[in-house]
Amino acid sequence: MKAALVIIDVQNGWLDMSSGLKRSVEERLGYMREAVSLFRAAGAPVIFTYHACPALGLEPGGKGFELHPGLAAAEADGKVVKDQMNAFNGTDLERIVRERGCDTVVLMGLSATQCVLATYYGAFDKSLSPYLVRDAVCSAKEENVQLAERLCDTLSLKALSQILGNDGNKLVGHGDNYAPAAEGRA
Repeated sequence: MKAALVIIDVQNGWLDMSSGLKRSVEERLGYMREAVSLFRAAGAPVIFTYHACPALGLEPGGKGFELHPGLAAAEADGKVVKDQMNAFNGTDLERIVRERGCDTVVLMGLSATQCVLATYYGAFDKSLSPYLVRDAVCSAKEENVQLAERLCDTLSLKALSQILGNDGNKLVGHGDNYAPAAEGRA
């Protein structure tokens, strides 16, 4: 298994439209940053998707199109602009994943029961194995996060660290008790 991390649509515009979604992202930002750090430390691919929706002011170059300030795409990261919920539809996401030698996608971002879930199931159509990062999927409604995590295979940050060949024992806590050290929870 060689995995690519796909961060879905964590853009300012979506968060400005929904206080519930913004709250959800803020609560999970530490997990998202830690997942990105784990993939980068392992030299594994990181790919950001951006949902373009000009009718809502989400278009390249606009403030709403930009990533949440707590996440930053590096120069080496893949970047995919999409206009559908499933990030594989009408984009080169599959090509980017395959060119990086991956057969697995690990997803996080928003929204749990829309773009994340659509992309999760879309991965099967591309013969890719999908997973969600536990505690790194967001929604305006917490019950939607819980639903997505029940429907989909999820991986804890410790499991991701071990799969990527990092030393999972250096993480604070373990399994269901893990919390990013930056968040001050153990």
